[in-house]
Amino acid sequence: MTEKQSKTQVAGDSPAERSRKLWLVVGGLVGLGTVVGVFFAMRQSESDPAVENMVAAEPAAEVVEADADKGAVRVVVVDDDGESLWVSPTAGAPISLSYLPQGTRLVLHVRPAKLLAHGEGEKVLAALGPWGQEVVALFEQHTGVPLADVEALAVAVHSTLRGELHTTWRLELAKPPSDWQASAAGNRVCFFPAAEQGKILVSCLAEDVAELREQGTAPALFPRDMQRLLNRTDERRTATLVFSPRFLQTDGHKILAGGAKQLEKVLAEMAGSTATAVALSAHWDEDFFLELQSTVTLDQQPHRFGSNVQRWLPHAVVALESAIHADPGHPYGREIIRRFPAMLRYLSKYTRSEEVDGVSVLRCYLPMVAGHNLLMAAELVLNQPESSAQAGGTEIESPQTVAERLLQVTSLSFPKETLERALEILAEDLGVRIEIAGRDLQLEGITKNQSFGIDLRDKPAGEILLAVLQLANPDRTAAGLADAKQKLVYVLREDASGGLGAIVVTTRAAAIRRGDPLPEAFLPKSAQE
Repeated sequence: MTEKQSKTQVAGDSPAERSRKLWLVVGGLVGLGTVVGVFFAMRQSESDPAVENMVAAEPAAEVVEADADKGAVRVVVVDDDGESLWVSPTAGAPISLSYLPQGTRLVLHVRPAKLLAHGEGEKVLAALGPWGQEVVALFEQHTGVPLADVEALAVAVHSTLRGELHTTWRLELAKPPSDWQASAAGNRVCFFPAAEQGKILVSCLAEDVAELREQGTAPALFPRDMQRLLNRTDERRTATLVFSPRFLQTDGHKILAGGAKQLEKVLAEMAGSTATAVALSAHWDEDFFLELQSTVTLDQQPHRFGSNVQRWLPHAVVALESAIHADPGHPYGREIIRRFPAMLRYLSKYTRSEEVDGVSVLRCYLPMVAGHNLLMAAELVLNQPESSAQAGGTEIESPQTVAERLLQVTSLSFPKETLERALEILAEDLGVRIEIAGRDLQLEGITKNQSFGIDLRDKPAGEILLAVLQLANPDRTAAGLADAKQKLVYVLREDASGGLGAIVVTTRAAAIRRGDPLPEAFLPKSAQE
């Protein structure tokens, strides 16, 4: 098929108005996808009895093993141990990056035909409310292709040197359309690349056409961390969103318009300056599957992103509940909105996390119906008046004392490390100095170079510190932390200048000799009373 380009103007809206409406497609999808992704990262131990019986059948966990003889890597499915990362429901190639412009900082990949053929497809569209209907109508009118005929849709957003946002759509079709006719929208045009034989349709701004034609099937280039996540995507997933948080805080903030505008502060508080790229994907099959991947700055550990979100989100959900109680909104969606916090806690309960190849990965399986219910609740919350929807933006103060930082949720896992290195890792994660009183340990014949293994995930840092000291304790007959045979202890040291202070790992005998108060965990029950 020869290249085609639409030049037909549809009567009705002005070009400026139709161009503005096109942002509904990007802003709305990104907004709804992000609000679910934000809350997806929360992992609490709470559950809601009302939905306890809805849990999906638990898939087995996956373990990646290397075959040294053959130099290959294979995936082995093992029985679920209650903690391992959920196995992925799909195993496809990364999403294609062809016909996407250079400088892209946000990519949304959706499989409309597959979704609409699924029993939940129509419910998902209905969950998007009036906005969803307008998006579908606008999309089909502009591209001239029914949504059900689109095998895959990729939406790319990039900013120009003038700070303007441009969007490019790449439609992958099962077969070339017959009697094709699209409509112009502002200065947007559609064309079929000749090399794709009518199975790829590209929609972009007129000024981007020449670049995309020249680039052809060559993939666009992305920042390092965004490229890492794009390489880890799966084209078989129903929907995938990959973006740079920094982009949404700068030029890309225009995407978060309308109801999605309320997410701008939420994203800033959740990701802060730690997350460098985020990938959220969802898949509808026999169950509903969600995955959140993130990369972090070089001075951070990958699991730290999840820990920070875990610390922040419980407060946000409580604030959301308070706001809903104070202003439940329009009667039309009141019951759905009231159930939203319970949905989020339920989602949290069945989420598993792990660090994979330097990337923080969280996965969750839920009943098939959970997907459209989460989207419906998110859409209703986002479109509530400002007073109700600000709950997600509740500011949570950072811990100001060492004791408060020991309450933070984190993880520590390694097969074999020294006591010194284990404390270094924990200190880096908490942003607190942890010192070893070497002279005190020497007097008790304790070495800081002894090795041990540990695997504690999503626990308060104070609990992990106590476990480390128990594992490193030289006397294995100690009955517990309060036993006098538990020689290794820690004390908190205040900073005379008013700074944060430090944690000092010492011995029980040295602490008693100096009169340093021991944490309650090291005290016999009688002393605690």
